Amino acid sequence: SANDETSYTLLFIMAAKLFSADEVAKHNKDGDAWVICDGHVLDVSSFAELHPGGKFVLMKHAGKDVSEVFHVYHTKRVLAKYLPRLKIGELEGYEAPVKMHLPGTFGDMVPYGDPSWYSRFNSPYYKDTHREWRAKVRTFCENHIFPTYRSWMNDKRPPKDVVERMGQEGLLAAMVGPPYPSEFLPASVPVPKDYDAFHMLILYDELARCGHSAVLAALTNGPAIALPALLRFGSDELRGRTVQDILLGKKMIALAISEPGAGSDVAGLATTATVEGDSFVLNGCKKWITNGTYSDYFVTAVMTGKPGQQGMSLVLVERGTPGFNVKSVPIRDASLSGTAYLEFDNCRIPRANLIGPLNKGFKLVMYNFNLERCYIATICCRLARVCLEESIRYALKRKTFGKTLSEHPVIRSKIAKMARQVEMLQTWLELIVYQLSTMTHQEANMKIGDVVCLLKAQCSKVYEMCAREATHIFGGNALKVGGMGELIEGATMQVKGYAIPAGAEDIMDDFAARAAFKLAKQFAKL
Repeated sequence: SANDETSYTLLFIMAAKLFSADEVAKHNKDGDAWVICDGHVLDVSSFAELHPGGKFVLMKHAGKDVSEVFHVYHTKRVLAKYLPRLKIGELEGYEAPVKMHLPGTFGDMVPYGDPSWYSRFNSPYYKDTHREWRAKVRTFCENHIFPTYRSWMNDKRPPKDVVERMGQEGLLAAMVGPPYPSEFLPASVPVPKDYDAFHMLILYDELARCGHSAVLAALTNGPAIALPALLRFGSDELRGRTVQDILLGKKMIALAISEPGAGSDVAGLATTATVEGDSFVLNGCKKWITNGTYSDYFVTAVMTGKPGQQGMSLVLVERGTPGFNVKSVPIRDASLSGTAYLEFDNCRIPRANLIGPLNKGFKLVMYNFNLERCYIATICCRLARVCLEESIRYALKRKTFGKTLSEHPVIRSKIAKMARQVEMLQTWLELIVYQLSTMTHQEANMKIGDVVCLLKAQCSKVYEMCAREATHIFGGNALKVGGMGELIEGATMQVKGYAIPAGAEDIMDDFAARAAFKLAKQFAKL
């Protein structure tokens, strides 16, 4: 495991032999090649033939300190991977660079690499309970997700042990929005102190540091957008036999609304549910259902009455029900998200699986839209920030024309452009989350629904811009799978996955503009 490897490395370092730079310099030929990297002395004699960049590149630096050039082309993860097998000692007299720690700060301190309240700004929104939660979530991510996710991000479902551990730590429950559903959890699951919408924002933000949309979709989509309807409006019997297992990660849930002929037009659904005695009989299909290939439960929108909003209902469909079939929808580099096509062919489910009142499903779908769009916006904002942070790190190392990229005005302009947009988006996001934390649900629906639509549209536009600018900063490294630009290479592909779900950009903009004209006619002194 990653922890075992770290422990082994630490023990090895403690017993390491010391070598002078002059001694290392003697080992500079084919078959006898040593290098120095960050104070570690590595014997790369047998590794030269296996070096991904070729033997010549490695031998050119034999006997030398390669720290600077190494970090231009490799991440720290590469050094950690090969250190246990190649290290033979340490450089005599080496002192690792010490960075100044500012009291009250959190994180790596890369400018704009974290929200401003992490490092230098006071904020009216965050309390000590939020700081404690932030520390807990980051520790969890760095211990249980980030070290391993690259090994399973192309799988067809997330690791069960990771999802269940998230459940045991109360992270899945924190995704459904206030109030925290402690009544559905065993006493062993810790409850965040004074839980509110900012705890949820912190959770999504910290998870999104992985930079990979499919990982995020696999770990968060069900609790964030499917479970709230069941949790808020399901019958006691229905919730009693489903919710706890979902919150603990033992079962997974998906939201099934979109159809081949109805995406943003939620009221145009065609899947029907006909009442027959104590059952609903479902016919129709759904498409683009995230987590669908491996979910156990499906919160499904169906037509039970007249066409349009007034005839929609929500029902819970369970995997394995006769007449219910699930097929995979291939999404490039996103098999982990489990996007699915669902078919209902005379699929009979108990009428007790109705969620909320009959023919009131549209209101139930709309109930969670503000939180769902803030969920998307939070992840988008952090993914844009990842592009910015990675660009700053890279620009300080990569050299062109005898200068680091950071010394070129055109690169500084790109960094500034990204920083402006990311910080404005974060500020807007926190302002809206504050409204969700202080308004009743009814008041929020009346006052901020149109503004949340604008936020949703803006977040994917900012992410798209940052992905594009970072691509130009990284150059060819932004095109390669893996390596220094791996998070940027993925970003250019992932943007589309945030521009469409929870309301496409153009739909969101149009809704907000129509609301503006409506409000102006009603209240403005024109």
